[in-house]
Amino acid sequence: MIAQDVPGATVTSRRRGILVSERKLLLAAGDALLVAASLILAFNLRSGPIQHAALTVPWKGVILVTALWLAIGLVVDAYDLHAAVSARGIFRVVATTVALEAVALLAVFFIVPFEITRPTILIWVPVSGLTVLCWRLGYRRFFSRAIFAGRIMLVADAETVDRVWGEVDDQMAGLYRVVGTIHPADVDAGTRLTAAAVGHEADQIVLGAEEDLPTELFQSLVDCYDRGLVVRSVADVYEELTGRLLVERLRQSWLLSLQQRGETSRVYALFKRVVDIVAGLVGLLILAILLPFVWVAVKLEDRGPLFHRQVRVGHFGRPFDILKLRTMRVQQPQGSERPELQWTALDDVRITRVGAVLRRLHLDELPQAWNILRGEMSVVGPRPEQPHYVDELRETIPYYNTRLSVRPGLTGWAQVNYGYGSGVAGSTVKLSYDLYYIKHQSVALDLLIMARTVFAVATLKGR
Repeated sequence: MIAQDVPGATVTSRRRGILVSERKLLLAAGDALLVAASLILAFNLRSGPIQHAALTVPWKGVILVTALWLAIGLVVDAYDLHAAVSARGIFRVVATTVALEAVALLAVFFIVPFEITRPTILIWVPVSGLTVLCWRLGYRRFFSRAIFAGRIMLVADAETVDRVWGEVDDQMAGLYRVVGTIHPADVDAGTRLTAAAVGHEADQIVLGAEEDLPTELFQSLVDCYDRGLVVRSVADVYEELTGRLLVERLRQSWLLSLQQRGETSRVYALFKRVVDIVAGLVGLLILAILLPFVWVAVKLEDRGPLFHRQVRVGHFGRPFDILKLRTMRVQQPQGSERPELQWTALDDVRITRVGAVLRRLHLDELPQAWNILRGEMSVVGPRPEQPHYVDELRETIPYYNTRLSVRPGLTGWAQVNYGYGSGVAGSTVKLSYDLYYIKHQSVALDLLIMARTVFAVATLKGR
């Protein structure tokens, strides 16, 4: 709920709330410290008395274990602040990270044996799991209190509060709290905003007004900034909390925030192309190995064609033929719509039994390695759609055409965060993720998307 604003009120506590970036850093630092300490303890309990009389720190092992933990944590979204205040989310994150780390450590041990023995790893697993679990539960109990939440003064009209802020408020989860609202059209809006800054009522000023601000109110915003307060937009808060862009609030300034053509790093472009070539070759190799078995299974079921070719819209709107292993029946059930006019459902009756297995294992996408090698697609980017869907969505969803400004991908930010979505509503949500990717595309983000995709495929998540 939004608190009633008290003009000119002074708050006795001047404690600044913990920023989102600071919370993530705090979680990562706590995890790293406890994971490293658990390894030192496990090493000395099992190997220390044999090798040394005093406490020994196996530095190579500590660095390896800590780095693996942080990397795996990013893949499994261990630093999602919504999960960090949920007991179920905490248990899921800790259990998944410990299990994957144990497997990774044992694999490393067998490939490149180092000073840590397998019994040490087996001791480390329960010790690290228990200590990190206690730390995460302690974070949930202590740092989710209102005293640590960032204090927001919201400058917005009633329509923005009703139409936009409700969705933002659902995402705050103890990270922020609204201490007051100010209507930008109020005569005393500037005075009240200055009073909030002087009285240390808020840490941040969130601007939700779409129209031009009165001169006095704008000057008050500048004064708040000069006093050390953070001044940002509703769309910026939404983007920070959700990893999406608030499509309905995009204005001219959004276009200027995108990476311009001349600013896109050539090193980044080279990185993407090298990754595409390597991934394309590996994909074709895997496809060549599996193809005979898939061919036999398809012929035994319905004797239809093995591949499915379909026109998709690519970079800058150029059409291209995408290749997939066929997963649907050749003949449509009587009375159904033509396939090109019908959105694919999760439990679509057109999917064959072999196709269901291929889709579940994501093997139907393997032929797209050829599209990647040809430069029609990339490993990471917005998923390409069929031309008639693009034409329909262009007319319905603002800025939909912007997703065509980058090369389409085999996987993307929308896929690892939202997954399958059809229709206008699902496409709108996916677009908000795609636009976020276009705005923030980088080597680090691409690596994160690829790692989460591998994790999703390995755990059979998705379709």
